Amino acid sequence: MNLVIDIGNTSCKVARYEGERQISMQRVEDPFNLKEIVREDYDTIVLASVRDTDTALIEVLRIHAGRFIDFNIDFVRSRVEKGESLYMYLDNMPDGMGADRMAAILQACILLPEEDIILFDFGTATTVEFIDKGHYIGGAISLGLNTRYRALSHFTRKIPVCTPATVLASGDINSISTIGYDLDTALAAGNILGIKFEIEGYMHAHPYRKVILTGGDAHIFAAGLSGEVLLAENLVLDGLAHVAMA
Repeated sequence: MNLVIDIGNTSCKVARYEGERQISMQRVEDPFNLKEIVREDYDTIVLASVRDTDTALIEVLRIHAGRFIDFNIDFVRSRVEKGESLYMYLDNMPDGMGADRMAAILQACILLPEEDIILFDFGTATTVEFIDKGHYIGGAISLGLNTRYRALSHFTRKIPVCTPATVLASGDINSISTIGYDLDTALAAGNILGIKFEIEGYMHAHPYRKVILTGGDAHIFAAGLSGEVLLAENLVLDGLAHVAMA
């Protein structure tokens, strides 16, 4: 049994895997609580974090791991230098590349190794990754949906703290009007539809690429897009599971 941990900017996910098969998954709002959650012993534990290194957490994980992997850019580069086949998908990672992005790219290449891909990941940031037949060529980063709402409240005097939750409750972003008639609908038009139009713009610019969507809001945008897209909500965790198996 392997354990993979994805610590993001907002929360983290912990999942248990038997090979490629996910056995269980839970969200943890505060990574500090991981020290209390990880009590079993595992064959391999893989940690991918976009936050500062928590040496106390790593110490706990090492105690419970037959093998512990801190999945980061240094780890990836060391494996690329050794020519390990799994990591050759990641042979073009730039300095500062986040562990979650690398895991998502890795799994996208495993899913569609012979395809040209555009990968969208919806989280605190909205990331866009371009992959040519198993070779990462670059990407783009913009604000995530909830981050856009919070930024508008923070940097303006009169917009209160709002969330897109009520608008998204219907699950149909195509019902959102492009013309807002009050604050909520104006924010929805600018932010929710703004991301939808952003996705469609990339898809229009790269019509030959297969499209993969992942992350917390992926299902919302997948349902609102025309054309064929692959929804893979656990892309990062599944990528880390392959790291655990390697």
